[in-house]
Amino acid sequence: MNFEKIVGMKALRLIVILSFMATVTYGQDSKVKRIADYKTEPVWITMMEDPNVDYNEAVKAFNIYWSDKIEPEEEDELITEGKFTRLQLDSAREVRSKWSQAQLNEYMEMKYQFKRFKNWKRINWPYVQSDGRILSEQERIEIYQQQQKDRKKEK
Repeated sequence: MNFEKIVGMKALRLIVILSFMATVTYGQDSKVKRIADYKTEPVWITMMEDPNVDYNEAVKAFNIYWSDKIEPEEEDELITEGKFTRLQLDSAREVRSKWSQAQLNEYMEMKYQFKRFKNWKRINWPYVQSDGRILSEQERIEIYQQQQKDRKKEK
């Protein structure tokens, strides 16, 4: 082999290695960024509206978002579950009493979305596949119809 071919092959190898490293680094950065987004942005709201969402990813986003926040459940439920004391909730109620109308509206919207997500999670759980995909309405109907046919055959 001549000198130019050897240099060319080494340059090609270097380019391939650098490209691979950039891809791996970008993948890691985007994963860290996604988790940071989950912590600060309620992306789980739009995720539950997407029929092609990965159920497990939506639950993960929800859990990360609420990991350092007080969940807007009914206060008696929080005390009963041992998550907070009456004193802590009284303190939170006092803070909320000083909020502007816009802050109260945002809190009420989050409370609504929180409960909506809990309901979405409960309703969709039976239809989650091993890969996190949720069965479509059509797939659910087909399963139901097949079950009805199987029951008729058994009789």
